[in-house]
Amino acid sequence: MLDMQMDQILSALNSACQRATYGAVAAMVGKTPRTLMKGRPRDQRHSWVVNRKNGLPTGYEPAQLHPALQEHAHVIDSRAELAGFLSSHSGIDISTAQAA
Repeated sequence: MLDMQMDQILSALNSACQRATYGAVAAMVGKTPRTLMKGRPRDQRHSWVVNRKNGLPTGYEPAQLHPALQEHAHVIDSRAELAGFLSSHSGIDISTAQAA
């Protein structure tokens, strides 16, 4: 279930070219920000999940970043904001997502 939620969130962020912080995504799926991306590749699709301080994903090389990563200045930085985004942009049912 967790992998499916992560994949849905990543797909929604990717399709809208929208960044979200590790903290916001971790709160949505019930993980810690530190372990959120463990075992996931560092590639363009995963680069939408970013550090709140600099708006970039941690440990990525330039070629691993999506070309439109900084197209929008706004970065989603809370579970509530991410839930609203997912509901309006992808139809993801957030009732099954774990609360922070």
